[in-house]
Amino acid sequence: MKVTNLYKIAVLGVVLTFASCTDLLDVQPRASIDSVTALTTEDAVNAAVNGIYDRLQSTNLYGRDLVAIPEALADNGRATNKSGRLNPEYQNQVNAHFIHWQTSYFAINQANLVLDALPKVEKMTQANKDFVEAQALFIRGLLYFELMRAYAYEPTVEIKEASKGGVPLLKTGVVDATQIKLEGRASINDVYEFIYSDFTNSIAKFTSSGRTATASFANRTAAQAMFSRVALYRGDYTNAAKYATDALATGSVGRFQTRDTYVSAWRSANHPESIFEIQYQTNENIGVNTSLQTTYTTLVASGNRTTTGGFGDLVPTKALLDAYESEKDADGKIITDVRRSLYELGTAGRGTAEIECTKFLGRSGQVNLDNIPVIRVSEMYLNRAEALARSGNAAGALTDLNVIRTRAGLPAATGLTGAALINEILKQRRLELAFEGHRFFDMKRLGLDIVKAAPVQNLNFTDFRVLAPIPTREIQANANLKQNIGY
Repeated sequence: MKVTNLYKIAVLGVVLTFASCTDLLDVQPRASIDSVTALTTEDAVNAAVNGIYDRLQSTNLYGRDLVAIPEALADNGRATNKSGRLNPEYQNQVNAHFIHWQTSYFAINQANLVLDALPKVEKMTQANKDFVEAQALFIRGLLYFELMRAYAYEPTVEIKEASKGGVPLLKTGVVDATQIKLEGRASINDVYEFIYSDFTNSIAKFTSSGRTATASFANRTAAQAMFSRVALYRGDYTNAAKYATDALATGSVGRFQTRDTYVSAWRSANHPESIFEIQYQTNENIGVNTSLQTTYTTLVASGNRTTTGGFGDLVPTKALLDAYESEKDADGKIITDVRRSLYELGTAGRGTAEIECTKFLGRSGQVNLDNIPVIRVSEMYLNRAEALARSGNAAGALTDLNVIRTRAGLPAATGLTGAALINEILKQRRLELAFEGHRFFDMKRLGLDIVKAAPVQNLNFTDFRVLAPIPTREIQANANLKQNIGY
């Protein structure tokens, strides 16, 4: 893809990650444009939106870190130390954490610039404007949520004496240094309200645009699904259930898979369950050092132990593997969980052969090239099950829980209520979404301690390392921006 500079700026003494930036809108649009026409034409704003999608491919975002690091920080993943990557995160070392602050604010600013420019673009139908606006709102809301998950507490478990609030809210675009405001951290509630607003407006604009949804781009179902996830984190169980229902009812993207197609779905170029998925072109291969395939497995293909590909830096813990084999039938035999089939013995080419996760095994045989599901249909059943259970609707929660259990090959759960029901939902959430970037965030939003196998020490929820450090350059540049405690 050709790099197109929509604007070039030099920002001095910057805040909100603009320090050292010379190309704030350095995007790689799928349809390149001339910088003179930047954000004044339909082609320009479409190219700018495509550039924001390219930001999401970053290793700091969905290219690896937001998917793999949550497994390493929590109790799902164990670092093998075959390359040294993710070992500090696995040990929860100070400063070994998420680092997507700068990349996220770059993309947020790009979205803001598109939103600011849209009303002035001529010769563009209202439907097309609505579609562009909907995408920009969705991505902005998504990234503010990802910032909150990493750098702030969730509202239901905020530790008041340790909390420094949410993250700065950048609501309009910046194209030169004079426009930069030294913002402090907005309150947690204010950031969640802003995210709610973005998703609400995104849903409305997708609807009015009349566009057919595809998981390769932001879409109405994705906005509904993300609203459900955000509401669950906020402890807003009414909206968590409502928007999960809306997403499931839409049915335009994401098809729930059967047990027979469960494993093969992960071998497809695009996961059939994806509601929103990060797309990579053939020339955008992340490579053998940081792709999800190399991070999770040494295999180049399922069952092929003769050829070594990646490093297999992060493998499932014994506790996770045991959880897949924790149920037995009447004869005392372990019930086969189809999800366990996605974990298999890797090669010895990088050292000791380990059981490895093969959810990301190279798109259509292209090593180290996978499209990344950000949110898929199965999560909607789990979101709604948890929301209903916490709202006292045990029957409804059981129904959704059993959609996941029976598809996995487990018998339907019966008679569960209260804490026992919630615990089973959380267990199935762990098993269903393992190695997709959920575990640490789920434990964090619930205020749970992370128990790790010796010699690695446990991480209590009250430990300051639960929150990521804001980059030092941001703190030094802005007296109004407060660092998380302990850093």
